[in-house]
Formats: sequence, C-alpha cells, structure tokens
Amino acid sequence: MSRRMQENVVAFFVLFIFIAAIVASTGYGPRARLVPIPIAAIGALIMIAQIALQNLRSEQDLKVDLLEFISRKATGDHEEETAGEGGSAEPARRRTAAREFGALGLLVLIVGMFLVIGPIPAMFLFTAGYFVLSRHYSVPLGLLYALAGTAAVYVLFDLWLGVDMNAGIYDLGFGLF
Repeated sequence: MSRRMQENVVAFFVLFIFIAAIVASTGYGPRARLVPIPIAAIGALIMIAQIALQNLRSEQDLKVDLLEFISRKATGDHEEETAGEGGSAEPARRRTAAREFGALGLLVLIVGMFLVIGPIPAMFLFTAGYFVLSRHYSVPLGLLYALAGTAAVYVLFDLWLGVDMNAGIYDLGFGLF
C-alpha cells in the first residue's frame, strides 16, 4: 500500500468518526447538541480539506521533514536574538508589553461589543475591522470574508442549533434576526 493510500485511509477513518459524532448528536436535545455538533462539523470540514489537499498535490509536495519544521524559527520575530547579542533587552520588553496591552485591548473591545450590540453584529464588525485595519485584505475582500464567517456562525448557532443570538443591550437586528 502506498503512502498516499495509507494517509487516505487514516483521513477517511477520522472523517467517519466526525460524521458519526454528528449523526449521534442529532438525537440529543438542543442544549446537549451545542458543543459536539459544531466541533464535529468543523473537524469534518477540516478533514475534507485535508483529503483534498493531500490528493491534489504531487508526492514531492507532501514530504515534510518534521524535525526541520518544528525547529524552524519564525522569520519575523528576532527580538530575542538582538537582546542576546549584546543589545539591550529593555526595548524587546517594551515591545512585548505593548503587544500584550494591544491584545488585551482587542479582547476588551470584542467582549464589550458582544455585550452592547450582541454577538452577530460584533463578530461582523470586529472581523471586518481587523481584516481591513491590519491590511490582511482589501476593504471589499475583508468585508466579504467577515460576512461569510458571520453568516456561517449565524446559520450554525441560530438556525441549526436554535441558540438565541440577540443578547446585546441594543438590538441591531431590528427584529429581523
């Protein structure tokens, strides 16, 4: 049996486990389905992507030296190297503290948005803002990805699982959602 066939057998076995978890969870009550179905659905989607990826690439692209992959350092993060080469560690600490406060600010922002306008509008605004302001994507593409992700969460939790997603102080759904 070839290596690709072995990988496909394992991937399909794991996919079968995720599908079996989804099927078994459909008999549960609405609150009991809240955790296993989304996790199994996301796992199944990732396994389908893995199967497609490993079958559409050539054999050469699939060979990865795991030791090299694990031991490789990130290319953009040289703070520790400059501090260890006779440079001062103080600027590296300041940059790290600024990044930590920035991350804390983002966390406070998203939690505040959840409380004030609710999870669905907050998710769309936060995701779109992050994509556009961080320049990961252009404005139209960032808005499109934010809309697609928000729609997926809305369909999964509100429509499929029946979780009430109107939990903000202000109702930005205007009675439609």
